Amino acid sequence: MAAGAGRGPVRLSLEVAGERRLVTVEPVGPVDSKGSRFRLSWDDTTCEVEVSRFRPGALSVIVPSAGHASYEVTCYETAPGELVIGVGGRRIRVRVADGRRPRTVQTAREGGDHAVVAPMPGRVVRVEVAPGDTVQAGQGLAVVEAMKMENEVTSPAAGVVSAVRAAAGDVVESGAVLVVVSASAVIVE
Repeated sequence: MAAGAGRGPVRLSLEVAGERRLVTVEPVGPVDSKGSRFRLSWDDTTCEVEVSRFRPGALSVIVPSAGHASYEVTCYETAPGELVIGVGGRRIRVRVADGRRPRTVQTAREGGDHAVVAPMPGRVVRVEVAPGDTVQAGQGLAVVEAMKMENEVTSPAAGVVSAVRAAAGDVVESGAVLVVVSASAVIVE
């Protein structure tokens, strides 16, 4: 499901090369299996794009207003809220936060436990852990799809999964707790 599908626009705070912009992403028309159309707005600029997925982490983006220019765009999360976007052979580092709810980190403290949260509104594609599982820092815990891209949510610390609060197919808001990791419950053999 595309971010914002069935809802109003999604506002994201993006930081690229030290410059912050508030970008509004709004679905335009129905979402279908061939792709989605979005209206992107920032400053005094608005453009529409057609987006479809090549494979996980890679999108086809067509810009009709630029003579239907077509781009392959890759996107990988390198740290909580930090992405590397690949376009035309260039790698661009981007920091992302949901503009409706300021957020600078992906994890929040919850009574000594680490609450691992959704980086943006979207649909949970899969949950890769269960309560009682031992995890390492940086290990994938869940995958959330937003704007036709899959975002892996990782553990901030080594520990034991004490709770799983989301399931595949759930639609979640930015900041929703997906998994809780207890760093103090690490089992040492």
